[in-house]
Amino acid sequence: MRVYYGKAVYNNKEINAAIKVLKKKLIKQVTLITPNIPEAEILSGIKIKDKKDMISAAKELIKIGAKNVLIKGGHLKSRNVEDIFLNKFEFKVFISTRYNTKNTHGTGCTLSSAITTFFSCGKSIKRACELGIKYVNSAIFTNPKLGKGHGPINHLNSMKIKKRFI
Repeated sequence: MRVYYGKAVYNNKEINAAIKVLKKKLIKQVTLITPNIPEAEILSGIKIKDKKDMISAAKELIKIGAKNVLIKGGHLKSRNVEDIFLNKFEFKVFISTRYNTKNTHGTGCTLSSAITTFFSCGKSIKRACELGIKYVNSAIFTNPKLGKGHGPINHLNSMKIKKRFI
C-alpha cells in the first residue's frame, strides 16, 4: 500500500520506520509534543473518539517517554474544542470556542511556534500552552477570510496597526 503526503509517496515500511524512530528516540528528547487526534492515534495506538480516549492516549505517550503532551482536539466533532495537556505531575483541559470557519490553515504550526515563543520568554510549559491556544483561537476568530478553500488564520491578531494601507 502506498500513502501520499503532499507530493511525496511513501510505503508503509518507510512510515513505520519513521514512527519507530520518532517513538524510540525523538519524543524523549523534546520538551513538548503537540499531536492532533490522527497523529496521537498513530503514536499511542489508541483510537480516539472522545476526551477520555485523548487522556488515555496522552498517558500512553508519557509512558513511551514524552515529557509533556498537548493533544489538540480540533478533529473531534464537538461544540467546543478541548485540548488535553498532560505530564507526570499536571493535567489540564483547555476548552475553547469552536468557530465555524474553513480558515484554519496553519493552526498546528502556529500553535507550536506560539508555545515555543511563550516558553522561551520564561513561562511554564503549561502556561505557554494556554497562551499559545488563546493566541491561535484569536487568530482563527479574526481570520481575513481569504480564498475559497482552507484559508489562513490572522497571525497579526494581537497587533494594532494605526496606519491604513490602500
